[in-house]
Amino acid sequence: MKNYKKLQPSNKTETIENSFEIDYDLFTTSEIINIMNFYHNIFKYLHHQLSKDALKASYQLYRKTINSIALEKKYNQAFYEKTHISIYHFMKDLH
Repeated sequence: MKNYKKLQPSNKTETIENSFEIDYDLFTTSEIINIMNFYHNIFKYLHHQLSKDALKASYQLYRKTINSIALEKKYNQAFYEKTHISIYHFMKDLH
């Protein structure tokens, strides 16, 4: 797997929650939590605090929650811009 360990939110005081723009009008509170949990789970996996299977399950829930290829690309691009982690490539490398 590629070296993703150096990739963290850019500012140590910056949290994931205030790093990403989510269209709050499009999602319920629980759906927003699903999206944010997936983002958190990527970092947990990188720090060996989460299993591969748990990350895959979280990814499936993330994709089901977003349920739009255009929105998924938009959110994946926003995540990449903040973390330099491509969700697509990261999940592809898990297999």
